[in-house]
Amino acid sequence: MDPLLDEKFILTVSNILPELTEDILKIQAVREAYGPSKNEGLCFENCTQVDFSGDLNGSLFLGLDGYTKLKLLPRIAKSFHLDPTTKSNSATIMLDFANEVSVNLIEEMQFGQYKIESKQPQNRNHKLVPIDQERFRQYILIFFLKEELEQLYLGRLYVVLLLEKFSIPRNPFRE
Repeated sequence: MDPLLDEKFILTVSNILPELTEDILKIQAVREAYGPSKNEGLCFENCTQVDFSGDLNGSLFLGLDGYTKLKLLPRIAKSFHLDPTTKSNSATIMLDFANEVSVNLIEEMQFGQYKIESKQPQNRNHKLVPIDQERFRQYILIFFLKEELEQLYLGRLYVVLLLEKFSIPRNPFRE
């Protein structure tokens, strides 16, 4: 067990996300805030959940408000060569982006010799997702999104990480 695994995972997210937004969307994502959180649940207008398991079990949530989604959707669609004008494609486009983020994150962790696999992204738009604080440690990272050339504010991207707490086996001789 690596006592710094949470921090390594958070630092990897902090590096991967800005690189991807620059490469895919041609915008900057500046980490604005980070810290542990004790929220009992989360709900975003646009929310994608990606579960992962292995050396570290948990979930990654990418959350956006409506304004940010509207600003990012055409950029994401263009990079994936999709038509953003149909309603059915809107959710798929955001799932594709979340999948790209999670695949890059998991690959980076695997390069670090960690055994982690991700599952398919799930749409959690407008859904209240309860968080089991007994089972998970929770971290939130907030990224400020901007387009430097045109000096556009594009909103904020919220990353919520749920990392399963390590269970310590009970010692039967201590009772």
